[in-house]
Amino acid sequence: MVSIVLVSHSSLLAAGIVEMARMVMQQAPVAIAVAAGADDPGHPLGTDAAKIRQAIEEVYSDDGVLVLMDLGSAVLSAEMAVDFLPEHKRANVRLCAAPIVEGTIAAVVQASLGASLDRVAAEALEALAGKVESLSDQGQASGAAAPSPSTDATAEVLHAQLTVTNRLGLHARPAALLVQTAGRFCADVRLARVGQETRQVNAKSFNAVASLGIRQHEMITVSARGPDAAEALAALQQLAADQFGEADELLEAQPSAPPSPMAEALTGALRGAAASPGYAIGPAVVLRQVEPQIERRIISDPDTEMSRLQAVLDAVRESTRVLRDQIARQHPYEAAIFDAYLMFLTDPDILARVRQIIARDRVCAEWAWREAVNESARAFESIEDEYMRARAVDIRDIGRQVLSRLTGQTRSFSLDRSGIVIASDLSPSDTAHLDRSMVLGICTERGSPTSHSAILARTLGIPAVVGVGAAITQVAPGTPLVIDGYEGLVWIAPDESIVVAYANREAQWRATQEQARQSSTAPAVTKDGMHIEIAANIGSLADARVAVENGADGVGLLRTEFLFLDRTAAPDENEQYEVYAAIARVMGERPVVVRTLDVGGDKPLAYISLEREDNPFLGQRAIRLCLNQPDLFATQLRAILRASAGHRLKVMFPMIADIGELRRARAVLESVLAGLHTQSVPVADAVEVGIMVEVPSAALLAHVFAPEVDFFSIGSNDLVQYTLAAERGNAAVAHLQDGLHPAVLMQIQRVVQSAQHAGKWVSVCGELAADHDAVPVLIGLGVQKLSMAPGAIPHIKALIRRLTLQEARQWASQALAMESAETVRRFIRSRLEALVGE
Repeated sequence: MVSIVLVSHSSLLAAGIVEMARMVMQQAPVAIAVAAGADDPGHPLGTDAAKIRQAIEEVYSDDGVLVLMDLGSAVLSAEMAVDFLPEHKRANVRLCAAPIVEGTIAAVVQASLGASLDRVAAEALEALAGKVESLSDQGQASGAAAPSPSTDATAEVLHAQLTVTNRLGLHARPAALLVQTAGRFCADVRLARVGQETRQVNAKSFNAVASLGIRQHEMITVSARGPDAAEALAALQQLAADQFGEADELLEAQPSAPPSPMAEALTGALRGAAASPGYAIGPAVVLRQVEPQIERRIISDPDTEMSRLQAVLDAVRESTRVLRDQIARQHPYEAAIFDAYLMFLTDPDILARVRQIIARDRVCAEWAWREAVNESARAFESIEDEYMRARAVDIRDIGRQVLSRLTGQTRSFSLDRSGIVIASDLSPSDTAHLDRSMVLGICTERGSPTSHSAILARTLGIPAVVGVGAAITQVAPGTPLVIDGYEGLVWIAPDESIVVAYANREAQWRATQEQARQSSTAPAVTKDGMHIEIAANIGSLADARVAVENGADGVGLLRTEFLFLDRTAAPDENEQYEVYAAIARVMGERPVVVRTLDVGGDKPLAYISLEREDNPFLGQRAIRLCLNQPDLFATQLRAILRASAGHRLKVMFPMIADIGELRRARAVLESVLAGLHTQSVPVADAVEVGIMVEVPSAALLAHVFAPEVDFFSIGSNDLVQYTLAAERGNAAVAHLQDGLHPAVLMQIQRVVQSAQHAGKWVSVCGELAADHDAVPVLIGLGVQKLSMAPGAIPHIKALIRRLTLQEARQWASQALAMESAETVRRFIRSRLEALVGE
């Protein structure tokens, strides 16, 4: 049973609290010890670390000891006392920030019921909730939100009422957009249900906003206080009018199919929820989710733990951005799922709670993080609305990713065979990381069609049935399965009649999908005969297969980071060679542009020690890191050159800002090439070498680089953020992150002109290449190669076939003379709309 220790400046106060506690004990008496007052009769008020330690020892229990304190110096004395304890006891002692009177009463009740130390501490911390609830009408009579410390408490509070018309209410995506919008303003902004204004939440906290569980047609009151309160309210009112970034048609029910004749005629199937349409026949591939193992370590320096946590949060945020960007290139709406992840990683309430737990309990960051994540997830799980309850899975998912990095326990979701994935549940990140070429279907014990993993399964075209129940988890690996993603049916070890019936349905379904891809294999040629090469951006062997399926003319960007991240040692030369060669074989005669390692700073490697940088985007990354790690760099170049034999591999250096960097990189390449020739290792007769144009200096000096490269590839994502000083992951400056800004277009034009003068070619491989509005402008500027996510290829090829080069040149010329990206977009859209109407 958990014991209680009271630390107070006054022995009389402590005695009174103990008396009250004895009156409320339930089930069994709780051991309570007191360390209160000073032994000096002339100065009876005070605390003594030695007395506190003695009190803890007196009632010590392996189940735990909760220590409650009154005033500031009592905390310091208690911390010192805990430091004096033997190490094996320190881990079971918890200093609690709860108010000493209310906290003690609540803690004693829970401890007497045999609750755990975590539960007892949580109850103590929540002890004031009832009093706050009862007195809130008096303390908040005006309905105004308590201002943040930085807000003038005398400033006028402005109010507005908004109606949430979104079909699923304020779920993750609209909640994230609301928080992003509120975060742009200095004002203190609060939300509450209409009629419950005394229970307000911070509008800049994603977790707080989403956990309200606001449903469709509910009304919310927005209160704002501060210098830009009116502007904040206006922005939120406009956001509500725009349905928080959603349109009803985007939330329509999943695609339907004619009712299955098998559904009613056959018995023996497990029934779940149809989550993603389609059919799948194959063996079961069972995935077991392994939770990171966490130990409750006692620490001495809370600041160090928070710094360690922050570094991991930064890393997870970056990997989440990468995942989001990959999905956004094909499915921008669904990619917004991961905006909620990004918001959670910077949620001020969550981080404050973690900081509080670390400082109060002197525990390691992973323990505190897990506590805070579990609290947040439980809040969602208590919401009545099914869709909002499903968000708890997302919170636990992002929490698990952070824990995995904190503990060094990496998670792997590679499949050793093709089949139907069986799992208790799948998080969105799990689903997004599955190898689409290996996954025939998905079947889960839990989950719902409104879960984000189900949305991603539909996005990726993977048939899925969820919520089947515990029976599915008993299926042995390799067991034959049939799933019907339209009807929500699953057959385990089906008989031949079911297999034959569904094999026919599956064949028809796949034929329909194939017809949609047929046109993508044809070349992208404008109406007046200009051929535009459409390549794919890929980051794995699986991506290469998808690129071919979608009609890619080649690979315009092979991101090699996937081989280096989330591991404890760099891949050796042979491992890299095998992967590069395998990708080259999949692409056949098509060219493959291999970008050398682009990590460091914002994408750290565990096996390379780098100093912390205040601005990693401007620091030791990409080519800068490689040049400072010559062995790592040379090993990768050897692998690429070896894989070039018999294939059309090209080498591209990222983030080149100065001609000296290019020359140093080429010198390493030439040295490696000479070594391979000396060893008689086969390589291609000629390997083209190019650079990424991501830094304005490279664009402005393209005429200097042109004689020394074979090609340029414009990385529009970084070029935009460096040109406009707008970090692409920062929602507060999202309005500036547009590659159609004339300042960016001018740089692209300069690169193209310099390349043409030198007889070299230019590609665009950033998000701009798949931007419907940008493609005509890029072609008009003279870009003849575009590289994008595989899923965008059919759409962009179809667009190009509607254009003429003459039109594109005219539009590009006019765009260059405009004043903003917004103006350019409006202009291009009007031209494209007119084109459709012809």
